[in-house]
Amino acid sequence: MPVTSRGPDFSLNTDFTRLVGVRFPIMNAGMGWVSLPKMVAAVSNAGGLGMLGAGVQPPSVVAEQIREIRALTDKPFGINCPLALPNAVENARLALLEEVPVINYSMGRGDWIAEAAARYGGKTIASVNSVKLAQSAEQRGADAVIATGFEAAGHAGEIGTFVLLQRLREVLTIPIVAAGGVASGAGLVGALALGASAVSLGTRFAVSAESTWHDNFKQTALGKDVHDTLVSEKFGGSPNRLMRTPQAEKILASQLNPISAFLYSFKIARQMDVSYLKLAADTLRQGPKRAFDMLSMASMQRYNRLSFEGDVTKGTIHAGQSVGLLHDVPDSADIIRRILSEAEETMARLNRTFAG
Repeated sequence: MPVTSRGPDFSLNTDFTRLVGVRFPIMNAGMGWVSLPKMVAAVSNAGGLGMLGAGVQPPSVVAEQIREIRALTDKPFGINCPLALPNAVENARLALLEEVPVINYSMGRGDWIAEAAARYGGKTIASVNSVKLAQSAEQRGADAVIATGFEAAGHAGEIGTFVLLQRLREVLTIPIVAAGGVASGAGLVGALALGASAVSLGTRFAVSAESTWHDNFKQTALGKDVHDTLVSEKFGGSPNRLMRTPQAEKILASQLNPISAFLYSFKIARQMDVSYLKLAADTLRQGPKRAFDMLSMASMQRYNRLSFEGDVTKGTIHAGQSVGLLHDVPDSADIIRRILSEAEETMARLNRTFAG
């Protein structure tokens, strides 16, 4: 972990920082409804890579958010587009039109994004949770991958982050970003030692001043330990990690009500500014399993929305196992400063250990 200079102006030099043009190998995860312009700009201004969580928001909203980010920072930033979700392909096309510096895609093929972004000097990062997906992303032109391990919030993989990192370092030539279980400077050092070129922090930035999480959920998160998350296919069609809350436990013990989910999906379509017929056609086109997954995700949306209103008993929210490592609600710039300071302390401790 080479440090070019000491003090507040030092930078860390990795393949990732050189690729995207930032000072530090730290980025916030592109969390839908959570990683919005204020967080993105704060992370980028502090020397990391701020990532906008476009989620399923209408392109008109995302276009305004991109303009807001550019008004708040002149540093590199990115946008996350989960391609299998409604509005995501349109938002990726918008990002290309706007020449967003970094586009992070998941849940689909991104070769067309990589080709178009390369024409204006943009970079693409694919989120993956397996060796096969990572190799496919590199073959299809991704400039880097985010390796999402089992510890991560949301749709994580089956392999732990630090095992996945080591295996991907053996088979890839492009930079790897570690996601899942990292919330401190020690985590940054560990990830870099095992082959990562940067870290992506979701839960840590979700519990920050700029996060749109309701304060009730931020305070609830501070009372959780590392075992206080739940993983189930009931939380969105495929294995999905949530913070342990009364509603999450209730869903885990229940069965999906397809009729209720179907009816609620009309409201989801209105919120996303998507024609319900188009939404239904796109879902059915992907087959029965995908249709069931989408119904499951629609069922979860009502509970996710409650989390932003602060209803801890009825709401659900994504959180990784690193929630147990969080003890306060700092602003995003402080998170980056703290991680860098902790990383230096960790390196000093390791140097003393090896020096005997």
